[in-house]
Amino acid sequence: MVPEYLDVPIFPLPNVTFFPRTLLPLHVFEPRYREMTRACLNGDRLMGVALLKEGWQKDYFGQPPIFKTFGIGKIIDWHQLGNGRYDIVLEGLYRGRLVTEHATRPYRTGRVSVCQDQRIDHRRAEVGRLQKILGEACRQLSELLPECKDAIHSAWTSHPHPGVCADQLASALVVDAYDRQCILEESDPLRRMKLVLVQVRRAIHQVTRKTVKEEVVEEE
Repeated sequence: MVPEYLDVPIFPLPNVTFFPRTLLPLHVFEPRYREMTRACLNGDRLMGVALLKEGWQKDYFGQPPIFKTFGIGKIIDWHQLGNGRYDIVLEGLYRGRLVTEHATRPYRTGRVSVCQDQRIDHRRAEVGRLQKILGEACRQLSELLPECKDAIHSAWTSHPHPGVCADQLASALVVDAYDRQCILEESDPLRRMKLVLVQVRRAIHQVTRKTVKEEVVEEE
């Protein structure tokens, strides 16, 4: 049963957007986050990973602003290093929306509302059409970037629900953290698929354009 609210520690990071049903390896080295990790391991092992907003550098050691929608995961593997640092692996469980941040130190904690996807039962035809279009775009990208083939195949076979597939594709293929954040914040699985489709088509365009430029240079 999915909980309605959770109280979790918050790990704010630059360039990291954490999706449900994905794995996130992290190296924890700052003293405050080492303490947070110890507390997690002694508790329910749940942790939120939030993307820092632009300008975070000015107040990094304080409480820089974060995006309020973020991934919540559970530590499923960990190793404490000799210097007190940790290598951990989080398994994404939920999307969460920060309701209130608690006044805690040295690390941040907050109450989070667990987000549920919108229902798509009444839009099966639209889902099927969009899956076909997205699948063809992913096939084209696989041909252009063979190194992405395994990641794309894994995303398509990971789960039958299109929203989960979109999350997997976004995590594997979308480079820009803020583009990933836009996808993470979308609760409508169809809109999420459309956002991923835009990103896949953009990648196809960029790779094709680069290839054409390289061919022109070779001819010259």
